[in-house]
Amino acid sequence: MNADDGWLDRLIGRYLDDLTLRHYSARTVDDYRYNLARLAAFLRAQRVPDAPAVTAAMLADFQRWFNEQPTKAGTPRSLGHQNVVLAGVRGFFAFLLRDGVLAHNPAAALRWIRQPESLPRNVLTPQEAKKILQAVDTSTPLGYRDRVILEVFYATGLRSQELINLQLADANLEEELLRINQGKGGKDRVVPLSRIACAMIESYVNAVRPQFARGGACPRLFLSGWGKPLDRHTLGDLVKRHAKLAGIKKHVTCHVWRHTCATHLLKNNANLRHVQALLGHESLATTERYLRLTITDLKEAHRRFHPREQGAARHPRG
Repeated sequence: MNADDGWLDRLIGRYLDDLTLRHYSARTVDDYRYNLARLAAFLRAQRVPDAPAVTAAMLADFQRWFNEQPTKAGTPRSLGHQNVVLAGVRGFFAFLLRDGVLAHNPAAALRWIRQPESLPRNVLTPQEAKKILQAVDTSTPLGYRDRVILEVFYATGLRSQELINLQLADANLEEELLRINQGKGGKDRVVPLSRIACAMIESYVNAVRPQFARGGACPRLFLSGWGKPLDRHTLGDLVKRHAKLAGIKKHVTCHVWRHTCATHLLKNNANLRHVQALLGHESLATTERYLRLTITDLKEAHRRFHPREQGAARHPRG
């Protein structure tokens, strides 16, 4: 084997630095770092001396091997996770091709694993969303902060990391707008706020947030009780906790609020492209998934025209 067996680690480091410069999220970079470390170990075991010696067959073997490995929890890897791993490998070798390290891309022949189309499972009804919001105890500073966070999730459909990254200056309360900087794929966008969310942000900024900041210089809009930026675990825990306190049996996460925002807008006849812009979806097809959850017209047609519905009591017995 080549005496320089650290060549792959250095190239992976350059690739991850490039992703960071292109504003990929820290979570994505960490996922790619973990997956590419497994690739490095695999290729070292194959005694590959340098990048040009990597072949398409080697990468296909790695793909099969890695997909058969259980997750950290000991469960089989989902199709979605297998494609995340593939995205990192393909992206890495495309980077080496662009950077002049390779004359051809050995990962070009790797194929995505086709995933069955699925719909979001746990979408809140308007009544459930209202119940959660109204159950939050806003008499405490942390409770008020949590209520504002939930209102912003419901109003805008932000991703959890987008909400965490919000700065004080991103809330334009006069225009009732919220600026999202470097969302997924490093793209910025501006989204409208509901009047309720806007009013609550204003109260939070003026009366509640200073109790957390304690004169600190952290520019984030939402702070922990210690005046630090929120992390994903804290945010996820508070979302689940308030759903449980409200008696909601569904598994409620930050992303469930995102699904809920999109579904409720479309049920109320919002334009599909407006919802696409709000959520920051690159493809309209991603937003169209929510249309299949909005079956109000189908339910009404079924009730009006199905023989078993005509003339039947709403809850017939027998």
